[in-house]
Amino acid sequence: MDPRLPPSFTVGQARALGVPRRRVDAPDLTAPFRGARATFVVDSTAARCRAYLVVAPNTFAFSHATAALLYGIPLPRRLEASPVLHVSVPDGAAQPRRRGTIGHRGLETIVHQNGLPLVRPEVAWLQLAAVLTVDELVVAGDFLVRKKRPLSTLVRLAAAVEDAAGQRGVERARSALREVRTLTESPRESWLRLTIVRGGLPEPVVGFTVYFQGAFVGTPDLAYEQARIAIEYEGAHHRTDKNTYEDDIARREQFRRAGWLVLLVTDRMLARPSYVIAEVEALLRERGQPTRAH
Repeated sequence: MDPRLPPSFTVGQARALGVPRRRVDAPDLTAPFRGARATFVVDSTAARCRAYLVVAPNTFAFSHATAALLYGIPLPRRLEASPVLHVSVPDGAAQPRRRGTIGHRGLETIVHQNGLPLVRPEVAWLQLAAVLTVDELVVAGDFLVRKKRPLSTLVRLAAAVEDAAGQRGVERARSALREVRTLTESPRESWLRLTIVRGGLPEPVVGFTVYFQGAFVGTPDLAYEQARIAIEYEGAHHRTDKNTYEDDIARREQFRRAGWLVLLVTDRMLARPSYVIAEVEALLRERGQPTRAH
């Protein structure tokens, strides 16, 4: 590797350094964008973004689905697999038109994460409203205000919606915001809650902590506190990790002693919404609770 070459550079920069054209076109370099070269494999969104920096506008930020992926916001596969980068610039600036990118105007605030300029998390969420369903937006919003390491707040999401009055998708975002909940722990947990609600059942509570005789029992993913029903999403690691598996058994026993019923829901079950709804409804009936949302 030529020591004069940084990890990513433009063809013009290489020529200015006196690097021969044959070296610039060598097969060990990648050409992720016209006029750009990279010494690393461009095999992820973050890598494509880093490679783009050398040909980017002076003032810009990654936005829309690109920013969402960099923040880790859960997206449907149709967006997750797209290699195109969304790039936003301020109003009045030339809109980026480089192949492999989609340019946008309207950039206001820029934040930096791992050396990459991004729009704010709540702005990225709002931008997604033009291409996501209400349920997909709820899951994405839950992620932003989740229990551990939240990236935003309900207040900031609401402010972003109000500031975007009239924009494409804003009404969908407003509808989704009414169903976003704090304290969630995983996107699958959010989908489980929405499955129950979309089935016409009362909405279970997120983040309800159970105590029995003054002692902490646990915080189930979802709970009907009056009926003492706990609903838990059971990911694969709950079965494959020995310590997690054994802790789960002890935890369920503690719930049983406290008088709680526990329903475990796996991915296979979640793929059959009618089954999940029937199971939850049966538990509510067993406890003499209403089975229809008011």
